[in-house]
Amino acid sequence: MLKKIILIILLFLQFSCGYKIANNSSYYEFQILSYELTGEKKINNILDKNFKRFKDYKNSSSVYKLKSNSKMIKSITSKDSSENVLTYKLEVIIELEISEDNNLISEITFNEKTDYNNTTSKFELKQYEDILLQDLTNQLVDQINNHLGNVK
Repeated sequence: MLKKIILIILLFLQFSCGYKIANNSSYYEFQILSYELTGEKKINNILDKNFKRFKDYKNSSSVYKLKSNSKMIKSITSKDSSENVLTYKLEVIIELEISEDNNLISEITFNEKTDYNNTTSKFELKQYEDILLQDLTNQLVDQINNHLGNVK
């Protein structure tokens, strides 16, 4: 009996809390008419998937054309006494131009960075860097979507 009461209370709280999915294309009220991607290929693949979601969104108050230039910068942040690399820094930069009706309305640069340790296996290091690149780019995609939803 107590389990049923707890279940009913939890269901009531879940449905009455106003929960909305924030990373859903129907949450945003803009359409991307066209986009041009230059720069780092792996970053551009993630951006391409994101921008395609908004291409066919017809019930929008704003229609944008985007130009994007992406960069990935990997740098050494520390070495030991024998000049072996200890840590790296990976930075992802996306420069975005937003146009509406052939008028440039915003130019903004998004960037995220992280530090990570070197590994003895170069294969594992490369795999880890790919995962970090994807995670950083996904964070930037969320920032871009929020910015596009709030432009003007």
